[in-house]
Amino acid sequence: MDDLFNAAGVGDAVYADRHLVVTRTTNPFGLRFAGEIDVTNSSAVGQAIRLVSADSPWPHVDLSRLSFCDVSGIRALVEAARELGDSGRLLLHGLPRQLETVMRVTGWSSMPALTLCACGEMT
Repeated sequence: MDDLFNAAGVGDAVYADRHLVVTRTTNPFGLRFAGEIDVTNSSAVGQAIRLVSADSPWPHVDLSRLSFCDVSGIRALVEAARELGDSGRLLLHGLPRQLETVMRVTGWSSMPALTLCACGEMT
């Protein structure tokens, strides 16, 4: 997996595999995930969020371009928020409707370190 991070480390790309591309955003500062998150790349999701949270304890994550996210991907997002602790917050933008429903039904959307944002697309 480190090779995929290193290979994707050119320009705005942070990570890429056959199913998922993760790029940096600047306004607001964070990441954009495009494609599919599943068991094969969910650990990379957490690693990418940890990477940007080293620069900002309030990373924004744009999920509007996800076409699929399984439970391992949801867990990766929740764990990344937990790792931010009391001093940070993971701000999720553009959640697909099904993913937002899962986050609300499970109560994860109420976590102090996790916010579901209802704002426009990130750039």
